[in-house]
Amino acid sequence: MGFVAYHTNGWKWIYWILAITNGVQFILYFFLSPETLYIRNASEVPSEKSPFRRKYLNFGKLGPHPLTFLDFWTPFRLFAYPNVLIPTIAYAIVFNFTSVLLTVEIPQIFTPKFHFNAQQIGLQFIGLIIGSVLGEQVGGRGSDLWMRRGGGRNRGPEYRLWLSYPGFLMAIVGLVVFCVQTENVKSYNVTPIVGIAIAAFGNQILTTVAVTYAVDCHHEHAASIGVFINFIRSTWGFIGNFPLIPSHLCW
Repeated sequence: MGFVAYHTNGWKWIYWILAITNGVQFILYFFLSPETLYIRNASEVPSEKSPFRRKYLNFGKLGPHPLTFLDFWTPFRLFAYPNVLIPTIAYAIVFNFTSVLLTVEIPQIFTPKFHFNAQQIGLQFIGLIIGSVLGEQVGGRGSDLWMRRGGGRNRGPEYRLWLSYPGFLMAIVGLVVFCVQTENVKSYNVTPIVGIAIAAFGNQILTTVAVTYAVDCHHEHAASIGVFINFIRSTWGFIGNFPLIPSHLCW
């Protein structure tokens, strides 16, 4: 959106474009996206609708049981599951440094140091995109291949965690490269963004490995695990901004 802010009359069109995009997505998703809610013993639920109508044209009750308060409380019960809570905390900490911190620091540092405009600042986030895309190949397809070829199915879900170590390592290396090069360079070059790409690469590996491991441990709570991880990650990411960013930049 740096391109939008630079080529229009300011930041307001960023929100107009996002509102328009979300409105179009909502309409298309409402009518064209199939229902993905998993219902146990779905064959026991009587229905006169065809599979197509149940997936795309069902706007009523889906399962035999009504929505209750327990459905909202279930994700928070996962605090009692160590093999969900520990990888979630580990991932949230790495996400806070490699995604939230770097996203905030790019405009805070590069604007006064290199006198970048909004469009130039927006281009610096390419490193995050490239690193995340490459990291997903290792954390996603790579970890599945690791489990199949290495006998992970026989050794249990923990065998997947071996791939989390490169994720932690790359996150640390990327942060060091970004901080050191940002401090040392006098005129702009791409080396700090290379550090951002390395950190994003490690973060994405850890993202997929940690989430998949938690789901592998508790298939019965797969949907709640996603909610739980996002809750912890978002809360930690919001709080982490305050101690990580120097106070003089916040003013």
